[in-house]
Amino acid sequence: MKFVANIYRFEFFGLFLLAGQLVLLSLFMQSCVREQMDDCVQYELTVSAVDTEGEDITSSGAITSIDLYLFDENGFLRIIPQGSSSSNFLLGTEKDKALTLVAWGNLKSDSLILPELSVGTSLEDAKIELLQTAAGYDLPVTDLFYSRREISSSTTRGVQSDTIQLVMERLAAALSVRVSHAAEHFGSAQSNLHIVVRGTGTSLNFLGEPSNDEAGYAPAMEQVTGEDEWVTPLFRVFPTGESDQIYIDLYQGDTFLFTISTDDGGSTLRALPGTETYVTVDFRYSRLHISVSVEPWESTDEDVEL
Repeated sequence: MKFVANIYRFEFFGLFLLAGQLVLLSLFMQSCVREQMDDCVQYELTVSAVDTEGEDITSSGAITSIDLYLFDENGFLRIIPQGSSSSNFLLGTEKDKALTLVAWGNLKSDSLILPELSVGTSLEDAKIELLQTAAGYDLPVTDLFYSRREISSSTTRGVQSDTIQLVMERLAAALSVRVSHAAEHFGSAQSNLHIVVRGTGTSLNFLGEPSNDEAGYAPAMEQVTGEDEWVTPLFRVFPTGESDQIYIDLYQGDTFLFTISTDDGGSTLRALPGTETYVTVDFRYSRLHISVSVEPWESTDEDVEL
């Protein structure tokens, strides 16, 4: 699933605004108040959701909020104010100014530390970070979307109508872990199993890159009724870097058992953006059997309680 935004650009000269738009106009034209109006340009940004085939799925509700940040060559400038709805934005700037737009979908303060950026903060230094539980584990993230686009306005005078596509892609990865025949293997009716998932960073910068440190997620693990199986629901994490992998530490109570980092074929475990990864750890064989299934993302509103 992707987001496509069309930016329609036109000059302010000769433009008649309704009284309700004047307040917004004064906000997003701050950089041009001391210049001639012919040196300014207005962008009206309308965002809509589309699937991989380009079909509009705005009504699906995959994205409930959009935050749009504006940068130039010197760093952060300001947050772009919304227009008449949550999918409309207004932007005014000087012509000939190279800008970078960064859009985040579903930034929520109940699972993420949201940035309070100072003017001039670089894309690399601007970050969103994970929140932690009282026990020191990181909270799963929201269904996070991201986009970055560089724009440069034309110096041509007169009314203009240009279209720019801003594509938003799902950045979060989803994981689920299932452990089978643990009680049979360990000789305990109540295995009290739980896991810690490591390997992803604790923050993402505004280039969409994960940090080099290590997060630790400890999702709830429940026993399937009447079965010797323990499973976590799908939970969302920051993605792994291009050369990174995830590690699944398995515990029985307070006792550390072992770490899983590859499947039976020797392939490393990873958390890929926009995918659901299902890891099965099976103890019924003479040796430990680990299988992995990676599937396209299915929309889910389920959040893991830690």
